[in-house]
Amino acid sequence: MSGTILAQRYDALFLDLDGVLYRGDRAVPAAPRVVRDLRERHVRIVFLTNNSARMPEQVAEKLLGLGIEAEPEEVLTSALATAAMLRRGGRPGQTAFVIGERGVREALSQAGVELLDGEPERSDLVVVGWDRSADYAKLRTASLLVQRGARLIATNDDAAYPAPDGLWPGAGALLAAVITTTGASPTIVGKPARPLFEAAAEAVGAAHPLVVGDRIETDIAGASAMGWDSLLVLSGAADRPDLLTADVLPTYVAPDLTALLEDRRPARFRPAGEGDAAAVQRLLESSGLGPIPGAGGRTQTVVSTGPDGDVEATATLQDVDGDGLLRAVAVRQELRGAGLGVLAVAAAIQRGRERGITRVYLFTETAEAFFRRLGFEPIDRDRLPESVRMGPQAEECASAVAMAISLG
Repeated sequence: MSGTILAQRYDALFLDLDGVLYRGDRAVPAAPRVVRDLRERHVRIVFLTNNSARMPEQVAEKLLGLGIEAEPEEVLTSALATAAMLRRGGRPGQTAFVIGERGVREALSQAGVELLDGEPERSDLVVVGWDRSADYAKLRTASLLVQRGARLIATNDDAAYPAPDGLWPGAGALLAAVITTTGASPTIVGKPARPLFEAAAEAVGAAHPLVVGDRIETDIAGASAMGWDSLLVLSGAADRPDLLTADVLPTYVAPDLTALLEDRRPARFRPAGEGDAAAVQRLLESSGLGPIPGAGGRTQTVVSTGPDGDVEATATLQDVDGDGLLRAVAVRQELRGAGLGVLAVAAAIQRGRERGITRVYLFTETAEAFFRRLGFEPIDRDRLPESVRMGPQAEECASAVAMAISLG
């Protein structure tokens, strides 16, 4: 291990809010302590949110009320990122018709954009954010202006806003009305699109940040598109089974922010090559597992290697007549319990899904609890597909538990 905590391998941390630092009106238990420790280590932090309605001062005030140290200057909303994008565009004095609340209106105004209200005939921009007072008249005016040539910009395209009593229509729901009416293609600013991340990097001069979030489709996908590393925390929206159907995978996965204070290895899985065979075999033998299956079926082995080039984690998915057979999942002893096994399974299954595999089976003697956490369920052997039930691994693992998962 490197001896350096995860957070200090990066020049900034971009932290999502809901599901990472708090859930509703309660702090995630580890969050105040971790942020305090990061401050003591002088780690640069940017708090990111797709919410365009709130002011940075409001966000910082909420965090402080939950015991999480934060300054307004460290908060980047999708509204501020929209304003930053327009400033970078270098066209001062633009006009904008805005569907949005105070946060986006003030951000645009401070960026030199002239806000148009009522029913203007023309506008350079139509900016759509979250707006609890949006009505048919606003949507009609926005649609007409876009048809007359206004550029359509959305602070974010989140379809829903998670309120205490359920889901409310989000900025994306309002945006959908304008798109459906006009057929326009909007510029999206918030996660997972690039502009919010670009504004965050510009704000603190970061070249190698770590994105921390609880949603694969926004936080993790956005980081991947930027070529950045990411940490998925399981304290919010996503859980381990979601990784098995994800199109992109995080670099790290952990229960909460505590991982930032630990020395964790990055998971950078790739298909195994011929040069990896000996190292994979050594890892399997040290884990008490048998050899990788040969050419009897289409087989894909993935590996993640450490700084010394040695294999630290591996998993194999064998295509058996169109079904996936997961086997040879192994992690170096000293690295277990830090998410590498979960990501090894996810990486192997991801490649299986690319080949059309929608159901995966496995046999395990000792890891039933681990695979249950990933969404696998025990299955009677007589319900296994014949090609799996009669295969060599089923015979070799006669006393093992058979498990299965449908990938949908």
